[in-house]
Amino acid sequence: MDNAEVSTVEHQTDIYQDAVVFITGATGFVGKSLLEKLLWSFPQIKRIYMLIRPKGGVTVEERFRGFLQNPIFERLKSEHPTQLKKIFHFSGNIEDDNFGLNESDRSVLCAEVNIIFHSAATVRFNECLKVSARVNSQATYNLLELCRQMPQLRSFLYVSTAYCNPGRKYVDEQVYPTMPPVDWRQFLAATQKIPDDYLNRLADYIKGPHVNTYTFTKSIAEQIVNAYKDVIPIVIVRPSIVTAAYREPYPGWIDNIQAISGIMMEIGKGGISSILGDKDLICDIIPVDFVVNAMIMMVGKAKLGSLSICNATSGVTNPITWQHLGELTMKWSRIYPTRRMIMFPNFKYRCSAFNHELAVWILHFMPALLMDLQTLLLAQKKRLVTPIAKKFRQACLAGSFFSLNEWIFKNKSRFYFKEIIENGTYPTLYWNLEELDYDDYVRRHMIGINKYLHREKFTVDSNKFMVTRIYWFWIFLHLMFYMMLVYIAF
Repeated sequence: MDNAEVSTVEHQTDIYQDAVVFITGATGFVGKSLLEKLLWSFPQIKRIYMLIRPKGGVTVEERFRGFLQNPIFERLKSEHPTQLKKIFHFSGNIEDDNFGLNESDRSVLCAEVNIIFHSAATVRFNECLKVSARVNSQATYNLLELCRQMPQLRSFLYVSTAYCNPGRKYVDEQVYPTMPPVDWRQFLAATQKIPDDYLNRLADYIKGPHVNTYTFTKSIAEQIVNAYKDVIPIVIVRPSIVTAAYREPYPGWIDNIQAISGIMMEIGKGGISSILGDKDLICDIIPVDFVVNAMIMMVGKAKLGSLSICNATSGVTNPITWQHLGELTMKWSRIYPTRRMIMFPNFKYRCSAFNHELAVWILHFMPALLMDLQTLLLAQKKRLVTPIAKKFRQACLAGSFFSLNEWIFKNKSRFYFKEIIENGTYPTLYWNLEELDYDDYVRRHMIGINKYLHREKFTVDSNKFMVTRIYWFWIFLHLMFYMMLVYIAF
């Protein structure tokens, strides 16, 4: 091992010693997982700060107390309860100037923080440009400016997305120019000056190959981060499609329905019959605990004058196709059915938009309308299915760009991870993606959806009678449909 490698390992070993950490987006899926893992595996950390805003009439203090009751902290409460006392919160909002911090909190943050994980973002594909720019781009700039006043800062990690360069088939671990070329300074100035409605109407004209404002504003944010590499020690982690935990904090842990997890949940309920996508393309998913481990290890690579990037992806190491993922989702949702199942889990990928829409109306909306009619006629106290069907139809359409296209994300960082794990620098971390058994992983994922999202008590034989009854009802509907076609034809 040469001197440079020795220096890197020493830096990795020492960087969390007595560290004060600031996490943005700590109440989100990735941020929450990161916070828990840091407290669980790094007792040498001194303190962790997080930002919380009042929401829905709930005060910051109430939200913080509720946050600490989250099931993700169960193992900490059981084995290391004192670690939770290291979490401190500031009242603020990432969308506000200076993050809405008062002068006292701002001074504390600037004086103490050693490591920053910037994971706060709006990940909604259909978010208006004004909001997406303010949260994903402007807030990143504001935080980097604040970092100039942090003399103790050792590392700044920015959580981007692997899809911030959608116009490129092969994506390496480097920052690419925006497509189309956009000067980030002019873009931020424009978002401040141009009226909201007019700016939102301009979105389709300025975002180029980006099909949504999310990837576009994350691409702009990468340009901003790159501009500060000579001022602040920075690294970037680009996850692909983040899914439920593989192993930690608990197998299958999930707490949101964003991205593909929401689609898998709806497939399990029988609420999706067709997905617009190419079944033979690679679906690049990455369990959240692998993303967190990558973030923790990448922090030590930050140094002035260079920008290290990690594509936290699985497609090169251990690929899975959309078809295989869909088959496994149907398999395990039938074996471990949810009580919320409305139809038998069965769907098909279709590349044709016309065939997809036809299938949605026949297999999706018509059964939903019939079930809603039954609910209304019998005056049952049940949620109507049709509005939910419309919601997930829009979600599937918003994600169709990713299921109809394929990217090759180069991931050289995995060799670095393997080296520092094997030499004992991080004995509690792992990056064994090549060993991931997707059949077992999707099993954990579907159990996790039932347990953490549906909040159902898991037993092997739970709901078996219900899924059998729904299966025969599903067969009956198909027989009725084919008989109707025969009748019309003859």
